Amino acid sequence: MQDQFEWPEPEHEADKIILRNVRNYGCHIVGIPDANPPFAFSIGLFLTYGHPELIIFGQSAENAQAIINLIRDHVAAGHKFVDGDISDDMLEDGYKLGFWQVPFGAYPEYLGTAIWFYRKSRRAFPCLQVIWQDVNRRFPWEAECSSDVKADQPLLKKTVS
Repeated sequence: MQDQFEWPEPEHEADKIILRNVRNYGCHIVGIPDANPPFAFSIGLFLTYGHPELIIFGQSAENAQAIINLIRDHVAAGHKFVDGDISDDMLEDGYKLGFWQVPFGAYPEYLGTAIWFYRKSRRAFPCLQVIWQDVNRRFPWEAECSSDVKADQPLLKKTVS
């Protein structure tokens, strides 16, 4: 896909870092730690691997980056995650990650820098929300899930149509 991709012109030093990270590492991770809840998302997975970008809510910047990079490593090894997947082989102690397709309607609110990066692309980039479990191994869509974990993870697929 890179041969048909038109790289955006950097407008700031931060843009140059994004472009360098995508070229060198396959993606760049944007953290928004001051949001409520905080979140982070990838830029470059779609370009580099043909895989949807990722967004994760409610984790510290360090944890979000580690989880996205862990998923990136699996993707680089040839694994593809799709809407509805549940992965039980990435986190310790049997915790699972879920993957839900992010509706395009949520992109402007959460994925602005990725929109900038792909703005000249002929195809819209897909994005998956990475969803994590509470201490009792329940996902936010399960009734028994901790209310704090539910509050930390807006389920974009359900909140934006």
